[in-house]
Amino acid sequence: MWEIHAVQFGVLSPEMMRKISVCEVVTAELYENGRPKNGGLRDTSFGISRGSCPTCNQTWSTCPGHFGHFELPCPLYHIGWMHEVLKWLRKTCPHCGHVHDKVLKKKCSECAQIPNRYFKKNATTICIENKDGIRDLYAHEALDILQKIQNDNPKFHPSWLILTVLPIPPNCVRPSPTLDGEEVRGEDDITRRLLYVLRIANSFKKCKDENSVVLNHARSRVQDAVHMYIDQTRMRTNVKKTQKSISERLRGKTGRIRGTLMGKRCNFTARTVITGDAMMDMRDVGIPKHVAQTLTVVENVNRFNYEKLCSMIRTQDEKIKYVLRKDGSRLDVKSMRGQVDLQVGCSVERQLRDGDLVLFNRQPSLHKMSIMCHRVKIMTVGKTFRLNLSCTTPYNADFVSFCSCFFVIFLLYSLTFISMFSGW
Repeated sequence: MWEIHAVQFGVLSPEMMRKISVCEVVTAELYENGRPKNGGLRDTSFGISRGSCPTCNQTWSTCPGHFGHFELPCPLYHIGWMHEVLKWLRKTCPHCGHVHDKVLKKKCSECAQIPNRYFKKNATTICIENKDGIRDLYAHEALDILQKIQNDNPKFHPSWLILTVLPIPPNCVRPSPTLDGEEVRGEDDITRRLLYVLRIANSFKKCKDENSVVLNHARSRVQDAVHMYIDQTRMRTNVKKTQKSISERLRGKTGRIRGTLMGKRCNFTARTVITGDAMMDMRDVGIPKHVAQTLTVVENVNRFNYEKLCSMIRTQDEKIKYVLRKDGSRLDVKSMRGQVDLQVGCSVERQLRDGDLVLFNRQPSLHKMSIMCHRVKIMTVGKTFRLNLSCTTPYNADFVSFCSCFFVIFLLYSLTFISMFSGW
């Protein structure tokens, strides 16, 4: 098992991308005779969803996945590094490659040549202004300028900001959809974006012998395809964006950072309003019937509950929803019509019932008592969680203080009216 000690962010060089790669993608075909095609985006070298990985010889549950690479037909911009590329171009002399401390506006101090002027036309285009006029600056031209820079830092060179090699993420990052534990023919959005990049790149290779107008148009199409794969939100287009790019998976509330790494939400949970109930036991929590019928509890099959669970599955009891086999497959009891070979060691997902132990939480969870264990008591009336008023202090459920104040104010007004009419 891999042990992570630190995480470092930086720009990979093309040589490093090729070094960490386990497979070079050379074809846009995914499958051949029903199996992943070698050199395609579904090559088993990227990692597998079952069995043993041919790259690391680990099982699908322990294999971390492996990166591949694709040799781009021409240098391309990275839409996330456009500002950095522009900054280096403005400080670099295009004739001798000398880098100045500030933006180069006058003659170069080394070669006394007049520099060019660079500016961004939009989020995806850099323009150049010189004695010949104003035009778009292509990525291969920017790469020629940045490669002239003499840099002794082995960890970073400005020319790495221009893409010449495209890293291909592992299969576990872009898994195929599954149904009842079996893969179905369908691809992830990232895989479909990469397929589009490969097809446009192949069409560019066929246009290398054409004139400059056709070649520049083909180059722009490849550039747009890579931009849409990395971050399509910055592009100016009226096309409906049905497929997510890499950046959309990272940013936002549902992204990998906030939604997965920093988020505390998980499966087998429910959320609704909390209300007080003085008739509730301190150890119990009232669960609405609708929530209890939706949530499931994983119960392991053993020799004590084997006969009971088997009879519930044979009679297609609605309280049993799924059966989890030892190999990790998940079967729907309704689709199997009660014909499930249940064995000791399997697990079932059943509905909540009275007496189940659950964790009850009220955010923000500022100390340990914000998450406590309670017994389930299913409530047929109402759609809120019910809790004894004496248990609200550790949860900091301030609605109780509001109810208490409202009751005191109501009592004072009642006493005032009674005193007015009774002559107290």
